Amino acid sequence: MKKILVIILCTIPVFCILADNWQGQQGSRRFYLETDYTAPGTALTLPEFWIERAACDSMSLSGDSLDLRFNRGQIVFKGCFASSRQQIDAVVSLYGKSYDLKFVRVDTLQPHYWSQNPVPPYPYIEEEIIVPVNDTILLSGTLTRPYGRKRVPAVVILSGTGKQDRDASFTGHRPFARIADYLTRRGIAVLRIDDRGVGKSTGRYEEATTADFAADALSAVEVLKHRKGIRTSKIGLMGHSEGGAAAMMAAAQSDDIAFVVTLAGLSTDGLTSLRLQNDAIIDAYPGYSDEWRSVNKRFLHTLFSWVYEIPLSQPLADPLREKFMAWVSSQNDTILQMTGLKGREEMYLARYLRTADTPWYRQLMHYNPADYVPRVDVPVLALNGDRDIMVPSGPNLAMVDSLLRKGGNKHYEIVSLPGLNHMFQHCETCTQEEIPDLPDVFVEEALEEIYRFFERYIL
Repeated sequence: MKKILVIILCTIPVFCILADNWQGQQGSRRFYLETDYTAPGTALTLPEFWIERAACDSMSLSGDSLDLRFNRGQIVFKGCFASSRQQIDAVVSLYGKSYDLKFVRVDTLQPHYWSQNPVPPYPYIEEEIIVPVNDTILLSGTLTRPYGRKRVPAVVILSGTGKQDRDASFTGHRPFARIADYLTRRGIAVLRIDDRGVGKSTGRYEEATTADFAADALSAVEVLKHRKGIRTSKIGLMGHSEGGAAAMMAAAQSDDIAFVVTLAGLSTDGLTSLRLQNDAIIDAYPGYSDEWRSVNKRFLHTLFSWVYEIPLSQPLADPLREKFMAWVSSQNDTILQMTGLKGREEMYLARYLRTADTPWYRQLMHYNPADYVPRVDVPVLALNGDRDIMVPSGPNLAMVDSLLRKGGNKHYEIVSLPGLNHMFQHCETCTQEEIPDLPDVFVEEALEEIYRFFERYIL
C-alpha cells in the first residue's frame, strides 16, 4: 500500500498543484504568487514594490517549467518545479533587475522570514508590562524572565533615534527580540519597550528629547525593582545608538543602575556626532569625486554649526534661513550643483527644518557626554561594529574610553567587532540602504560579547 501511494504522489502532474499560493523572498523583498489553472486566475503581489495582485497576461506550462508574464509583460516569471513539487525555483525580472528565488507553498502572504528571529514556544516567561512615566504617559513593553524562583539580574533595552517598537523592528528583523531571547535563555531578565506613541505606549515621540528617554529608562527600572523574581541590586540599561547616550544620562543620575551596555552608543558630543556621521555616509558611497565629497562635507559642517550657534532660547527658523540664504547667494553654480541646492534652496531648507526645528534635534545638538559619562561608576560595556557609518566606532569608542577613565571607572570594556554595521550585521557596502536586505538580525559574536560581560561583572 505504501509503495502504491508513493507512486501516485510522484506522478501527480504539475497542473494539479497550480491552484496554490507560493512565496519567495530575496533580501527584504517578498514575492507572493497566487496561481490558478489559467492566467486570469493568477496574480503576483510584491509588497515592497507597492505592487498588489498584478494581473497575469500569459501562462506557459511545459513539463516542470512554468513561465508567467504580468503587467503587460513588464514582470517576467520563469520557474521550474522541484521534483518534490513543494518548491518552485524561479527567476523574476522587473525594472531591469532579476531576482533568483525559491518559492514555497503558503496559505497567505507571510511576514518576512529571517532565520535569527526567535520563534515560539519560548523556554521562559513572557509578560506584558506597563511602565508609568507620569500622569499622561504609559509605556508598554515585554518582560522576559527565566522560569524558577531564583531572583535574576535584569536589563532594560533602550532604542535609538526614530520611533521604534519594542523589538526595534525593521523589514521583519527584530534585533531587540533576539537579544532578549539570547539573554533570557541564559538567566537574565530583559525588558524591551515600545517608544512613546508606538504600539500601546502613549505620549508623543515627536515632543520628546534624549533626556526624556533617559527618564523613561529610569521609570522602567523603577517598575522592575518591584517585580517578582528580579534581583533589584542587578538592574541595568542597554542602549542602542542614541539609546546609549540616554543610558549614560540615566546612570549618571541614579544609584539604581547596576551596569550599562552601549550598542553603537552615541559617545561624542552632538555637533561632532552629526559631522562624523555625515562624513562617514558621504565617504561610503562610491562613484563621487573627492571634490564632491569635500564640498558636501564643508556645506553640512557649516549648516550644523549654524544650528548649534543659535541659542536654544531663540526660535531657529528665521535666523537659520537668513544664514542659509546668504550662503547660497555667495556660492557659484558649481557648488550649488554639487550640493543639490541649485533651484531647490527653499525645498531643501523646509525639509531640513522639519527635523532641525524640534526640541529633540536642538537639544541633541548640544548633548555633551562629558556631563554624564565620567559620573558613571558602574561596569560598562561599549560595543561597536567597525563598519558603522551612523556612529563611527573609532572616535566614539575613544571618547567613551577617555571619559570613563577620567571619572575613575576601572570596570569597563571597549570592544570593536570587525565587519559589522550600525545594526550589528555582517555587511558588504555597509550603507544604510543595505541594512534591510541583510540576513543577520543581530550577530552571534555580538551576543557572545554581551554575555561575557554579564558573566564577568553581573552574574
